[in-house]
Amino acid sequence: MATLNTPLTILVDCATRPGRIVARRDGTDSERFIGDRPLGTLASTVEELTEGDAIALLALVTGPGPLLPLRSAAAFVRLLAWSRGVPVVSFRSLDPLAQDLASVLGATQRGLILEPLGRNKILQVEVRAGQVQAIDHVRVLAPADLSIEPHDLVAGQLREEGRRWGAELFEAKHNLVDYAVTRFRRGAVSDLGDLRAWYVKDSGVRRGFDVRLADGSIGRVGRQS
Repeated sequence: MATLNTPLTILVDCATRPGRIVARRDGTDSERFIGDRPLGTLASTVEELTEGDAIALLALVTGPGPLLPLRSAAAFVRLLAWSRGVPVVSFRSLDPLAQDLASVLGATQRGLILEPLGRNKILQVEVRAGQVQAIDHVRVLAPADLSIEPHDLVAGQLREEGRRWGAELFEAKHNLVDYAVTRFRRGAVSDLGDLRAWYVKDSGVRRGFDVRLADGSIGRVGRQS
């Protein structure tokens, strides 16, 4: 896939472990990994990657992932954008996959994205065709509670689970910098005062669940899924 270029784009992705920062300059990507407590290293890593050049676009991956790194990344990107007057595009790491999955679904077909959460839990994201927002419904499940229909189209790191149910599998590979640049060109610039994180928070064992998924404002717990 051909890369999409802007003079200098910086992607901050603390949804993964370890977190990472990607700099794209003239179609070439450079990457640096950062730890689980990234706030102290984000600035120095960006300075190393930019080499003093002006940043044209900041991209922020908002989750799903651990709360502290996501909050740190959002706070850093917000401050950097305000101080340098740089536009920000924010999105979830699953958005590119959900978009591609939704584009191939039948009118009544369900798409499922299955991702590991740790502690023997699965993040199940439902995707429907023809929606402005491709991600429809999110659940956190134990493997024993997973239910897949034969007509479902299954994607994600755990898509092989779909074989046990006779479902069709869907695989797509994405470059997150390309996705960010495409969104920017379509005018999808984020409001710095309303950056949101999609995070996983340990909440103790409750009715068999030991994690809680929340989609809420930075620094506070949002609605429980």
